[in-house]
Amino acid sequence: MKVEVVEAGGVYDVFAASLVHSDVTFTLEMELTNLKASKSLPFIGTIRGKQREKILQLELVNKKKGGGYECKYFYRIGNLNAEHDTTNIYQLPYEIGASHRVTQSYFGKLSHDENSHYAVDFAMSVGTKVCAAREGIVVGFYENSDQGGPNDKYLKLSNYILIRHSDLTIGAYYHLKNKGVLVRIGEKVARGQVIAYSGNTGFSFAPHLHFEVLKAKTGKESQSLPIKFKTRRGIISEPLQGKSYIAK
Repeated sequence: MKVEVVEAGGVYDVFAASLVHSDVTFTLEMELTNLKASKSLPFIGTIRGKQREKILQLELVNKKKGGGYECKYFYRIGNLNAEHDTTNIYQLPYEIGASHRVTQSYFGKLSHDENSHYAVDFAMSVGTKVCAAREGIVVGFYENSDQGGPNDKYLKLSNYILIRHSDLTIGAYYHLKNKGVLVRIGEKVARGQVIAYSGNTGFSFAPHLHFEVLKAKTGKESQSLPIKFKTRRGIISEPLQGKSYIAK
């Protein structure tokens, strides 16, 4: 995203723009000198994909003196006002009839911290077909990394796909194979559609797929959401670490 400040006659209009096709939630922090903001700072808001909007205004406190500002901003893909449809039952993110073992589940101590409490990791050999757990629109992906390993230095080197659902939540699929993404920005995907091949990129101890459903909390944090999966043995609300599940 991008933040711009346009000044005219002692009034400063602050604009935010999303440079991607997805909604972007941001946190704007400003240090003001002889200026007051029309909204409380720091300001948290959402900008729609590929849109530019005026988010607040700054005015001089003492009109006989000049004003100054410093700003920084942080952003996350997603909508601050997303309301998760808890009646939705997700497909396991692989082919119907296939079975994969859960290597880390809700509140996993290895890497599922407070922002990823409801993520699930499925053991998958590199090149396994990854399927959309829910229908939606592709709003982000990366597939150019060929690096990964059990070290923090690989945190930002994971290949991924982000799919926006009808309730504005985001389905996130991580650790995909290099050049293994089969969909593109703006594409509508169906539940169960093959969207990628699994890999071992990013911060990863072994080949696997990391899947979670997210909503933006602030420009600095996302919030993972508990979901239910359909399996051959019925609906589960919490996959168990060490157990294998057959997709239905």
